[in-house]
Amino acid sequence: MRTYVSTIGHYSPRVMRPILDNGLNANDVVVLLRPHGDTSDRAKSAIQDVNQTVNELGPGSDIVIEKISYKSFESAVVECVDILEAAEGTVVLNFAGGPREIFLPLTIAAIARSDIVDLALQFRDIDEEIEEITLPNLMSRPSDATLDTLRSLVTINGNTTLPQIADETGKSRSTVGRHLDALESDGAVKTWKEGKTRHVEPTLAGQLRV
Repeated sequence: MRTYVSTIGHYSPRVMRPILDNGLNANDVVVLLRPHGDTSDRAKSAIQDVNQTVNELGPGSDIVIEKISYKSFESAVVECVDILEAAEGTVVLNFAGGPREIFLPLTIAAIARSDIVDLALQFRDIDEEIEEITLPNLMSRPSDATLDTLRSLVTINGNTTLPQIADETGKSRSTVGRHLDALESDGAVKTWKEGKTRHVEPTLAGQLRV
C-alpha cells in the first residue's frame, strides 16, 4: 500500500506525474491538500481531473481532500504533521505547488517528520521536471564529542577519509570511526568503503547542524 500526500494548485499533471511514475494499486490513497474554505474553481477542476484519472488507473484506490487551516501558521504545521503521521504504507510526498499558505507548513512538517516519508518529490517550475529530494533530519543533535568531528568534516570541501579526519582533528582512528558510526546513524554523514579505506562526506542535514 502507498499513500501519496500532495499539495495541489490549478495544474493536475503536477500531482499525476509522480503517481504515474510510481504506480497506483487498489487500496492506495491519494491525499490532496487544499486551504480550508477553498473557493477556487480552477483548483476544483484540477481535483476533478485527478479524481477521474485515479479512478481509471487504480480502481479501489481512494482520494482524500484534506482542508488545512491556513489562517494560523502553527495550526497548519500541526495539521500537516497529523496527516503525515496518519499516512499508511509507503509514504510518497509530492511538493506540487499550490498555495504558499500550505506549501510552507507542509515543508516544515516534512522536515519535522522526515523519518515517516519514504520518498519526497519536487515538481520544478523552471523545467517542469520531477526531482527526488532528500529531506534533512534536523530533529536530533549530535553529541558534543561527535559535533567536533562533524564540524571538521563540514569545513572540508567535498568528501574525505577517516585517516584524514584523524590527522586533522588529532583523534585516534578508532575514535573517529565511532563518531562516524554515530553521525551516520543520525543521518548527518554518509560513508562508504573504497578498498580498505573508509570515505565520508556530510549530508545536507549534517551541514545544517553545525
